[in-house]
Amino acid sequence: MTSSSAGRIEIEFPTIKGVFAGRSVSADRIEGQWRQNGATFSLAFDRGEAALAPPPPPRPLTRERLVELRTTAGSPAMAAASARKGLAAHVWVDGERAIETGVAVRENDIWHLGSITKSMTSMLVARLVDAGEVRWDETIGDILGAVAPDMRDAYRTVTFRHLLCHRSGLPGNLPLADSLRFSREIADAREERKAHVRKSLAMAPLGPMTSTYSYSNNGYIVAGTMLEVKLGRSWEELIGTRLFQSLGLSTAGFGAPGHAGATDQPVGHAWSGGRQSRLAYPVGGAVSDNPAVLGPAGRVHMSLQDVLRYLAAHRDRTDYLKPESWKMLHTPPFGGDYAMGWIVRGDGTLWHNGSNTLWYAEVLVDAAQGIVAAAAANDGYLAKSQPAVGHALLEAAAAAS
Repeated sequence: MTSSSAGRIEIEFPTIKGVFAGRSVSADRIEGQWRQNGATFSLAFDRGEAALAPPPPPRPLTRERLVELRTTAGSPAMAAASARKGLAAHVWVDGERAIETGVAVRENDIWHLGSITKSMTSMLVARLVDAGEVRWDETIGDILGAVAPDMRDAYRTVTFRHLLCHRSGLPGNLPLADSLRFSREIADAREERKAHVRKSLAMAPLGPMTSTYSYSNNGYIVAGTMLEVKLGRSWEELIGTRLFQSLGLSTAGFGAPGHAGATDQPVGHAWSGGRQSRLAYPVGGAVSDNPAVLGPAGRVHMSLQDVLRYLAAHRDRTDYLKPESWKMLHTPPFGGDYAMGWIVRGDGTLWHNGSNTLWYAEVLVDAAQGIVAAAAANDGYLAKSQPAVGHALLEAAAAAS
């Protein structure tokens, strides 16, 4: 469906649930935003010579440039970091931990990573495969048959490989009313995850496994639950001991960082819709993160220094995993560009982003250039924070080169 008026245009793509809304800024350029699955991206169309010209290379990030990006976006705080193999890391920060507190962010502060967690869950599965504790081809029916006896038959033969590259056919999320019934914080989320799995496996598939790509938080929750049932330990314990401790990620944890009643870490924000541009959602409030059951799909936090250590393991393909497991993680198993928790770009770099609607982050692994980079904002207003963080990421990588 297309509509236009007075230089503005809106195009709806019902099949993929996407909408482009923009305006003509010249005879040869349209600028606007693409909205899909709750995310918003800036998007521009050029024609003529401008469309054929290659984009200028990103400038190397500086502190002054980060200040410019943050203030233009209106985000409370932003941070970026990068490193080239064998050289020291660069870290840039600007802004305040929570709006109107005057408490400045620091270089070693902790940032929520959202769906960047997915590559970590995939890496955990690979580690357990290498140890002989699970197999890539184990199915939902094999492991969760007793947990969800009424699951739809279409899901019974779905494997870890399908789940981790979004080829299971599972819808992305439960209906919001069902999601809100799960605990925001809970000491042990295993039983609630089983309940979540039963609900998601009762949903009608979006299409047949393997041939259907559909980005799915549900799929990662199912994969995490499969690990919990098979090994008798929570996903949090497994990833904490098998990945975070093994890689020396001492700041890694779950949920929003910091402590209730203190501004000891950055605080997530969202668009207020009122007089103030952003509203803070501190730890201890009614909402500071997604429900705990979503852990395997997107609840990890850590400092950007630890993020770079994590990314460097992927860049260098260390002996943490066997060579064939690294290849598995970084190769889309059924075509397309989505591997195991990573989008593989045309130039071979690995990229992913993440948001819990109160934060936004992006990461990049450029093995060919030996560069890793990360950028984040404590701002879930994606129309503003996403472009700023995206620029900061590319410019941080340019600074490392």
